[in-house]
Amino acid sequence: MFRRLRIISILCLLSVSHTSYAENLPVESFDEIAVNTFWNELYANGGWSLYCGFRFDPSLALTEDRLFVIEQIYPASWMLRYMQCDSRRQCRLNEKSRFTRMEADMHNLYPAWQDADVARRNSSFGMIKGEDWRYENCDFERNHDVTEPRPIARGNIARSIFYMHTQYGVPVAKQMLDELKRWNRLDPPSNQEMLRNNLIEELQGNRNKFIDNPSMAEQISSKWLAEE
Repeated sequence: MFRRLRIISILCLLSVSHTSYAENLPVESFDEIAVNTFWNELYANGGWSLYCGFRFDPSLALTEDRLFVIEQIYPASWMLRYMQCDSRRQCRLNEKSRFTRMEADMHNLYPAWQDADVARRNSSFGMIKGEDWRYENCDFERNHDVTEPRPIARGNIARSIFYMHTQYGVPVAKQMLDELKRWNRLDPPSNQEMLRNNLIEELQGNRNKFIDNPSMAEQISSKWLAEE
């Protein structure tokens, strides 16, 4: 009898230990994160925009002109397709839904200059021949459905997408995955990215393991991924 109870207890513990972080994430909507947490706590001292490296302070980010916005590295449109929803409203009907957690996850959110954010839209990431910069003083290129960001942003982008794929099971095309793995090797985590990871852990309760150990990205198998 004791042995039976012990086995049941172990199985219960295993069940708890295998509960995904996504199921335990405090349910905060993207709007709540955008208004209260992202600018006021994660970037309380300002920072630099992801694509162009433009310096900002929170007061500039929160003005009516919205010079800087929150960029979702793994776009909401890709999440909606994965969740088979026609709109954010449909996917948000259940406030504890996987979509609600995904779109508000700060490991996927970066500050971006508004013009670059609009230009990126929902394009994939990759390399583009030549150096046809879209904006002056900003190494940002867009050709058809591909965006090539500046070199020191590429590793951040790669590790954000690795995180979203392994955390939530969202698909990533194999061709883009291969390029992201290369970016991850060429652009390792900076002190700024590691400090951001620490702060997100304080605010959200978890870390991006690919920032702590970038080599883990090599273990991501293409067989998990959706083809383009």
